[in-house]
Amino acid sequence: MNAVDLIAREASELPEALQAEVLDFIGYLKTRHPSPAAVTTSDARLAGLMAFFAPYRKDFGGFVFDRDEANAR
Repeated sequence: MNAVDLIAREASELPEALQAEVLDFIGYLKTRHPSPAAVTTSDARLAGLMAFFAPYRKDFGGFVFDRDEANAR
C-alpha cells in the first residue's frame, strides 16, 4: 500500500470537520512546496534561447586540436 492509499484510508476514518482540516493542510503544503510546473517557464525560456542561438551553432565533431600547431601560431 502506497502513501496515497494510506492517507486516503486514514482521512476517511476522520470526522468531516477533521477531513476539511486535512484538505486545508494539503493546500498549505502545495503552496509551501510548489510542483515542478515552474520548470515549464524555465523550459520555455531555454527553448527561446536555443532558438535565438541556433544560427550560431557549428558542428565541431570533426575538429582535432593540435597543440603544436596552436603554439606555432
